Amino acid sequence: MTQKYRSMKELDASLPDKHEVAAELGIPLDEGHNENLTTHEVGKIGGKIGGAKVRKLIEMAEDLMAENAQDRNK
Repeated sequence: MTQKYRSMKELDASLPDKHEVAAELGIPLDEGHNENLTTHEVGKIGGKIGGAKVRKLIEMAEDLMAENAQDRNK
């Protein structure tokens, strides 16, 4: 069963940090301004984080649907 999150803030906190993702991808992400990054580089970082979030949201929805189906069958 998927981990249950009490809020979107809690779910967001469980996602990888953008600086860690950038380091994994070899993209130089600074703490401050990053206007030197290309749209492609920024998209790679955000895509990896957003993809993880979408996967978690889908898992949560599937678990909720399964629970609701079980409740209806009781």
